[in-house]
Amino acid sequence: MSDAQTNVPELPPNFAYEGEHPQVRLPFAIILEGRKLKGESLSVTRAVATGLVNPNLDGHQVVATLRFDLEGFTVSFPVDVVVGVADRSEDAEVIFVFANPTGQHLPAMRYLLNSFIAGDVVSIAGMLSYTGPIKMKAASAEGQPGAIQRLGRIGRKAVVLALTAGLVFLAAGVISERVIYAYEPRPVQVVQEGQLLRATAAGQISYVDAQAAEGDVVYSILANSGDLLSVRMPCDCDVTPSDAFVIGATVLPGAALVQLTTDDTRVTATTEITFEGTARLLNGDHAELVLTDGRVVPVTLELLPVENANSDMQPVTVVLPEDISVAPGTPARLRFQRQLLPDQFQL
Repeated sequence: MSDAQTNVPELPPNFAYEGEHPQVRLPFAIILEGRKLKGESLSVTRAVATGLVNPNLDGHQVVATLRFDLEGFTVSFPVDVVVGVADRSEDAEVIFVFANPTGQHLPAMRYLLNSFIAGDVVSIAGMLSYTGPIKMKAASAEGQPGAIQRLGRIGRKAVVLALTAGLVFLAAGVISERVIYAYEPRPVQVVQEGQLLRATAAGQISYVDAQAAEGDVVYSILANSGDLLSVRMPCDCDVTPSDAFVIGATVLPGAALVQLTTDDTRVTATTEITFEGTARLLNGDHAELVLTDGRVVPVTLELLPVENANSDMQPVTVVLPEDISVAPGTPARLRFQRQLLPDQFQL
């Protein structure tokens, strides 16, 4: 009985003879259809391995993966090969002829082969280990930098320091706004405080005069009882009408109709704050108004009765200092300044 002959695929063209590239014995593995074969020898044209392979692949071109296990990492790449199977045993010799020896895998594989032949890569316990030089080449000595180079270095350092300082300043401002200050969602509009004229009876407004002089009738109400109630202007004041100050409007007793103001009337505002803002106010946090021109005005808040028990907002009156000049109608934002330190440590 003769020995089984290995079916060796034909070499690709442009090779002088079969042994033109010698086989190098080094540790590697070939992965084919999920099976790992032990590599025996390798050249740039073929690989020889042992292991169990599907005999139906004999003579067929397939894609196999060459894997090299080094210390701490693995190098692997796919290769198009023509399979040659010797027999059906589990340790049969299998020859893989590279279908395209000059393909994309060639540079990496040639580097590994040359390094192994040169001794930079050696085999230790079935793995590859690098033993080549590890020292970097000494940098060539440079001359002393000139004045322009020194100025350039100083300029670059100055720019880096300026950018760093700017980023620190910007971050500090953002942290200050988020940590120290708490803004209320409702806007605030500054108005002048004055005498408020209200409806004295339920009925319909039959006459209005926003330009009425002192002693003239400013509005009249035709009451539900049939009486005609007229209200005279009590002073030489400016009239600020409400939304209900129109002829034909139906009003209830106590409805605000006009506000009377003079030049020496102090400015104030009425707004609503959240319950969180109410807690900050009761906790002693300082209230401030941030005006559109950038000014920050310290204010005093006075709590007003809550008309709707289901409301989650608390109405307040904003009282501004008398020495602050703010034009009526100026919009602003209300914020609270958190007290991070006890009062005895405040500056």
